[in-house]
Amino acid sequence: MFKKVIWPLIAVSSLVLSIIFIVGFATSVNVSKSGEENETEKPMESMQGLPGEKENRPADSSEILILGDSIGFGIGDEEERGIGGRYLDLITQEGDEEKAIKNSSIPGYESADLVKLIKSGENNASISGASLIILSIGGNDLNRLEYEDSVTLTLAFQEALESYKENLLTVTKEIRAINPDAQLAFIGLYNPYSEEEPEKATFLLEWNYETRLIVNSTVKFAYIPTYELFEYHLDEYLSVDEFHPSGMGYQVIAEELNKIINN
Repeated sequence: MFKKVIWPLIAVSSLVLSIIFIVGFATSVNVSKSGEENETEKPMESMQGLPGEKENRPADSSEILILGDSIGFGIGDEEERGIGGRYLDLITQEGDEEKAIKNSSIPGYESADLVKLIKSGENNASISGASLIILSIGGNDLNRLEYEDSVTLTLAFQEALESYKENLLTVTKEIRAINPDAQLAFIGLYNPYSEEEPEKATFLLEWNYETRLIVNSTVKFAYIPTYELFEYHLDEYLSVDEFHPSGMGYQVIAEELNKIINN
């Protein structure tokens, strides 16, 4: 009787244990696979979160920066676009990639003021991220000579020129220390004075010549001549103040800039 009962119980118990073992094994395999899948996903999520090369580039890496005086600022342009806005229109029409412009020019600035501005560091980020830096400076240095009499004029001019050249060299050096790769462009001076003042024209031509020597001695630095552009078109190219360019004057400067930089 005992034997008849015990053996069926043993058989049933063995079957139950076998089922429990099989179910437990299958569950452990699924859990293991699930854990492996989660471990595989985690590194991928981490990699996706890493900053790529594009994110490491300056946000304004295609920026055009303008530094200088009232001409750099665009005083006299009826449409308030200045050199930068008009140059941007030209390259956009030619299918160039869209660029942003930052204009840090300040009307009335002389070369010494520009040196202080750059050395202050407040434009370091803009200088670093710019692909093209347009400089317009020196006109106000030269205009100070209007207050000199004929006896001291020549000496005053030479002193102003030497100071200006030193400042321009410093500006160039400071910019290159921050951004050695940007294309630089210097806007030369035109002659807004009448033909009845030949002495001023002589000074201005020497000023432009000395400026061009500095520009030509620097890599990726272009001189944009304006004297010849304006020489026979003052009525059209000067604004109502008869000193700053008109919209048409800024347009021909922008076209000359585009021709020299991109051709």
